[in-house]
Amino acid sequence: MIQAHLAAEVRGFPVFVHTIEHPDGLVLVDTGMIDSTPELDEEWQPVPHPENIPRDVLCVINTHLDFDHYGGNRLFPGVPIHVQARELAREDTIGAWLDFPGATYVAHDGEAEVLPGIRLLPAPGHTDGHQVVVVETPAGTNVLGGDVAYTFRELGGGATEGQRLVLALGALTWLAHTARPHVPRPD
Repeated sequence: MIQAHLAAEVRGFPVFVHTIEHPDGLVLVDTGMIDSTPELDEEWQPVPHPENIPRDVLCVINTHLDFDHYGGNRLFPGVPIHVQARELAREDTIGAWLDFPGATYVAHDGEAEVLPGIRLLPAPGHTDGHQVVVVETPAGTNVLGGDVAYTFRELGGGATEGQRLVLALGALTWLAHTARPHVPRPD
């Protein structure tokens, strides 16, 4: 089962993180935000909702390292955090949010299976190292898309490699800024 949790709002847009109920334990996809910085406050006006971020997780997967997707990573010292190596190499992250005591990053170079039925697929576009999470459930395939697109309309345009990948999967897709999943269709 996949569930969305409101973890922040940025300029009025909701930011959802997602949990995957796996037989081995709960998997968290993205971590929202637990606080902000004066620079972020001025430009983005974020409102963190740390109370909504699930804590008892087996592992974390970051779709990418934008502030509203990894700002809660510090809640998970010692917990494996899966991310593409290209994202870890970014220079525009907030250092203290990325490098914290107990940070346990698992860097991937391309496609990887995190647990049986949970795969990571590189989906560049929003960032070079963006990845989506493909989850096989008894009801079918689901894609946790992060910011592969902000809306399903944008996703349907297929403007990036990552968007075209998700469209080709033809699966129920969850985006970080929409409350409910849809099966995306090309425009």
